Amino acid sequence: MEKALLSFDLDGTLVKPDLVNRFWFEEVPRLFAKNHDLDFDEAVVFVKNRYEEVGSEDIRWYKPEYWFDRFGIDEKPSSIVEGIFHEVSYYQDALDLLEKVSDEHELIVTSNAHRIFLDVQLRDIRDYFSRIFSSVSDMGSVKKDPRVYEKVCEKVGVEPKDMVHIGDNKVFDYESPRELGIRTFLVDRNGGMESSEYVVKDLRKILEKI
Repeated sequence: MEKALLSFDLDGTLVKPDLVNRFWFEEVPRLFAKNHDLDFDEAVVFVKNRYEEVGSEDIRWYKPEYWFDRFGIDEKPSSIVEGIFHEVSYYQDALDLLEKVSDEHELIVTSNAHRIFLDVQLRDIRDYFSRIFSSVSDMGSVKKDPRVYEKVCEKVGVEPKDMVHIGDNKVFDYESPRELGIRTFLVDRNGGMESSEYVVKDLRKILEKI
């Protein structure tokens, strides 16, 4: 295995979506319902519809401050995230892979997640990584734009060909970085993607490919 810079996506790759799902689909509707005297179920439908109107390729979709302002919520998003820290849970295959590669490779995180999520979700595994990048908070863009990866390479001082990125989204984590010549792999634990040499069902299989 040649020495390389290994870049990891966060949600769905290293970390289970429990915390972000709790934040976006329970905590935000709860606060919206409280502030607008609505039934919780009604608030869930309203909030989800507003999310869908914006869509995940729009940077606003990832910004808690945008949604709190739009929904008239006065609480601090960071306080809400801290309050549900207990929801953080890691994939075992991810932990096993990090343990095996951390001694020989430089590891970073390149995520669409806002910084307030990264700081909480990575707290217990932060020591594995030399740098943490939030495309939304640090670069004002989502990972669909290959320039995000170009900036990451510049900041860590490597050529794209010397970086490997691993994620779970075909557009953000596979197609976009590949445009720069970055080697990419997708983790598909549920078996929903088309079989490929670049798709693994278990992150530990990455050891056979890099």
